Amino acid sequence: MHNLKNSSKKLQVIHTAIRLFATYGFHTTGVDLIIKEAKITKATFYNYFHSKERLIEMCIAFQKSLLKEEVLAIIYSSRYRTSKDKIKEIINLHVNFNSLYYLLLKAFFEIK
Repeated sequence: MHNLKNSSKKLQVIHTAIRLFATYGFHTTGVDLIIKEAKITKATFYNYFHSKERLIEMCIAFQKSLLKEEVLAIIYSSRYRTSKDKIKEIINLHVNFNSLYYLLLKAFFEIK
């Protein structure tokens, strides 16, 4: 049960960090803001992630996984009549600033 609680809290921190990174950027968002918003201690943060860079990696991996699920859902959906419709929807998913892809693009341009 303790591991499940830790996993849930860790996931909450990842969601909080994603929101903050999307709003303020990677460089501007500090660990202090993340722990304040996620309501955890600094020790807990470093126990979960070891560094801000590792948290960023985990956030990007999380978003990438969700994006992959979305793309697969579009591909296998019967809601779209043609392959062309599916491709259009996948493109829309990638260019929408509120989509899962936004954080990945932000990371690419901000960190490079």
